[in-house]
Amino acid sequence: MKIHINQPVTVHGLGKRANNEDNLFPPPGAATTGDTLFMVCDGVGGSEKGEIASDLACQSVSAYYQRHRIAVSDDAAVHNAIAFARAEIERYGRDNPGSQGMATTLTLLHLHERGATVAHIGDSRVYHVRNRQVRWCTRDHSYVNDLVKAGVITEEQALTHPRRNVIMRALQGGDPDTQADIHHITDLTAGDYFFLCSDGILESVDENALLEILSARISDDAKMERVRKLCEQFSNDNFTAYLVPIHWVEIPVVELLPSEPDTRKVDAKTVPASKSAGMNVWIIFAVLMFSSGMYFWHHRKPQPVKPKPVPVVVTKDSVIALHPVKPSKSAKPGKQKSHSKKDKKMR
Repeated sequence: MKIHINQPVTVHGLGKRANNEDNLFPPPGAATTGDTLFMVCDGVGGSEKGEIASDLACQSVSAYYQRHRIAVSDDAAVHNAIAFARAEIERYGRDNPGSQGMATTLTLLHLHERGATVAHIGDSRVYHVRNRQVRWCTRDHSYVNDLVKAGVITEEQALTHPRRNVIMRALQGGDPDTQADIHHITDLTAGDYFFLCSDGILESVDENALLEILSARISDDAKMERVRKLCEQFSNDNFTAYLVPIHWVEIPVVELLPSEPDTRKVDAKTVPASKSAGMNVWIIFAVLMFSSGMYFWHHRKPQPVKPKPVPVVVTKDSVIALHPVKPSKSAKPGKQKSHSKKDKKMR
């Protein structure tokens, strides 16, 4: 398939923080309808070096995709790209001791000929939205989400839990055991949206509000402007999001018939089964017609009239025997029964 998108739209703000540790790829204002790779990363910890970790993640993963010309994202390609980013973060930490311990969340969306591939680490999210419904979304690698899955607290309680900002996974140098969750989507159609966001967006825009905004009959720019205004009013954290609208999806059509007739001579042994079956039907039909004609002709042929017996007169004096009388030329044959073609059904 070939996926065509409308112009991607971003929101990228400080919130009530002095430093913005969120980063995204492509950078704000750089995305075009020809882009296929999108990322949102939210830096954490490390002597306020989180913005470096998130920036390195965006730069390293995108560079890996470009360098290796990854056209389709399978699991191995995603894991290798993230491993490359982890190595770059670790290298930076070795060269800059004050940045040791820095880490970042990661969300990734790659559109390709087989559909869409989504990967994530941490509590930044990716939503797949269609017709006012969330078709699918990532699940946070967070402390409160683990409590929700265990049935300890509800999703409503998680929103105000004191440890709601504690994450259980992050992309960090020297931590090869941390892996991304990867999801592949093949069901895509015109009008779908992908929405990538950091947790600062979710402080102000919950799932219901997001669906209401995306279903509004306004431009995509106007939709993201609504998101921005809500975040500026209510978010304490940095807020970053990418809106990727699916314009249409081109599905290749397989040509079933050749574009030009095949004029090659075909040997009897190579005649396709369907053609052979058709020829056999015509042969059987011809034989039946011939047999019917012969039967009809045979029963219409005049038959010789058997001679009538001559009476024998017996007297006491003598016996007189008369010779059989020859059939008259004017004698007509008896009426014969014939079968019309209408009496038979051809199968």
